[in-house]
Amino acid sequence: MWTIFLNITISIIIIYLGHQLWNYLRDKYSNKITKDLLSSQTEKYKRMMEAYETNQNPDKIDNKMEDELLSYIDTI
Repeated sequence: MWTIFLNITISIIIIYLGHQLWNYLRDKYSNKITKDLLSSQTEKYKRMMEAYETNQNPDKIDNKMEDELLSYIDTI
């Protein structure tokens, strides 16, 4: 009966030490990757707004709509 508890205890200690060793090696020898999500999303929003502002010409859109309405009325 004591051998079962001893085996379980030793197994848990080995697993814990292996886990701690893995965490140490991972933290010591790998680079931390951090993402700056706020500035990347802000930059995407700025590019989207610039594209929207450069492609939008209200006078051209109004004239096009007016022409479409006039042609529709003429067909009626």
